[in-house]
Amino acid sequence: FKHNVDTIDVADTVEAITSTQRGFFDLLIAFMLLGLVVGIVALGVISARAVVERRQQIGVVRAIGFSRGMVRATFLLESSFIGIMGIGLGLGLGLLVSMNVITDIRSGEPEIQLIIPWLKLGLIGLGAYLFSLITTVLPAQQASSIAPATALRYE
Repeated sequence: FKHNVDTIDVADTVEAITSTQRGFFDLLIAFMLLGLVVGIVALGVISARAVVERRQQIGVVRAIGFSRGMVRATFLLESSFIGIMGIGLGLGLGLLVSMNVITDIRSGEPEIQLIIPWLKLGLIGLGAYLFSLITTVLPAQQASSIAPATALRYE
């Protein structure tokens, strides 16, 4: 150029910066999703282990009159309680941390706003709950199929 002035394309520069940030946020979301999947699988493993460890107790409740459906419902309710508590604590603590981060950033950037995607959070929570129930259906079915006589026979 005539006076050694170098021009830049603002749109390209903004796109380059936002694409880098978007990639970083996508990586964070992937790590959070991985943690969520591991937690759901762990709930399924805990449910399967509970069936094995409570074999005798399941036999006792079946012997005193619990039906197969009641035993299955008991395991599903226990899993639901654990899943709902985990999802609630995770969402609550995540929102609290994000509010604290935005409050800290506001000291330097007063116009920044916290925007909470309630629909996405609700869908993620609902999906996590449904998948946690799916991972506990098989152990609950195994628990309901335990015969009282064989469960009480062995110690």
